[in-house]
Amino acid sequence: MWIFWGFFVAVIVGAYLVDLLTGRKHNFEEQEKSLNQNSAGSDALREVGRIDQNTGPF
Repeated sequence: MWIFWGFFVAVIVGAYLVDLLTGRKHNFEEQEKSLNQNSAGSDALREVGRIDQNTGPF
């Protein structure tokens, strides 16, 4: 059982050490999307619209 809890303690301590060593440089705010991401989003919306038009009640 100590191996189970030791694993979780090691993961938490490791995450804390990585956080300290990187200087908390991560930014979780919404970042500006790249051109490729914008293109993929518009392609997905276009595909959804096309599928909606082709399906009918029968």
